[in-house]
Amino acid sequence: MPLRENIIDARFNGREVEFRVLGAPEPIRGVIDEVSRYEIGVLSKDKVYVLFRHAILTATIEPSDLHGFSTEQLNDTVIDAELIGVELELHLIDGSTITGTLSKISRYEIGIRAGDKGLVIPKSSITYAVVRSQQVRE
Repeated sequence: MPLRENIIDARFNGREVEFRVLGAPEPIRGVIDEVSRYEIGVLSKDKVYVLFRHAILTATIEPSDLHGFSTEQLNDTVIDAELIGVELELHLIDGSTITGTLSKISRYEIGIRAGDKGLVIPKSSITYAVVRSQQVRE
C-alpha cells in the first residue's frame, strides 16, 4: 500500500474542520468541500475559502480520525512510524507550541492527539520538534 501524501484527503469531504491559518486573525471553521494536493476548499456559513496547505498551521479534527498509520518507511525523514505513540512538543512557524502524542504520519502531515482534540499539522508549518517521552501505546 503506498504511503499517503496527506492525512486530510478526499475522505474528509463533507466533514466540519477548524483550521488555524497563518495570517488569519481567527480560525476558519467550515465543511470541507474539495481536497487537492496543495489546496483545501472549505464552505463556511458566510464564505467559501480555498486554503493553501503551506499556510495551514493546524486542522482540528476528531481524535478517532487519527487511527492507524502506513507500514511504509519514511526513509527520508526522522519522524517516522517508529515514533507513533511518542509525546512531541512541536514549535510552529507562527511561534506557537503544540504538545501531544504522535498518532498518524503521512508524507507531508503529522497527526497529534492533544487532550481531547485531534490535530493535523503540515510538516511545512513546523520549525522543530522536541521528543518529550517514550512510546505510549493507546
